[in-house]
Amino acid sequence: MYNVDLKRIESILKEIVEPMDFRIYDIQFNEVSRTLKVFIDREQGSVTIKDCEKVSSALSDILDNSDIIDFQYTLEVSSPGIERHLTRPEHFQWARGKMAEIILKNRKIKGYIREANQHSVRIAQDAEELIINYDEIIKAKITEEIDYGKRR
Repeated sequence: MYNVDLKRIESILKEIVEPMDFRIYDIQFNEVSRTLKVFIDREQGSVTIKDCEKVSSALSDILDNSDIIDFQYTLEVSSPGIERHLTRPEHFQWARGKMAEIILKNRKIKGYIREANQHSVRIAQDAEELIINYDEIIKAKITEEIDYGKRR
């Protein structure tokens, strides 16, 4: 088992990424593949492949020259994508007004995120609204409503 302090890594990487006009959306570490995944985003605009390459290069230099991770690993930098996972309260707050799919312990729901705070999220589903505490959520992601026949 590899010991990776994601909070420490995130705080160090934020100092590099934010001056580059990006924000860290999420950081994950896969112990099996020993891959550190850094998802970057912007307040305004999208993230391109060239943006990911630029950030990856900057992060790689810092991580390789520090003692944060003391074993071989792979660094991946990417955008969270359209169907981004929602894992933190700030993700749900960002996603207000968007359609989300949420897997709970006993069911799956789909609805619009109306409101989110530090403890729960309010979902509009058909004619009702549900308040879901984050600790009830197993997995959540943005889903896009596809309106066939219409161009975006």
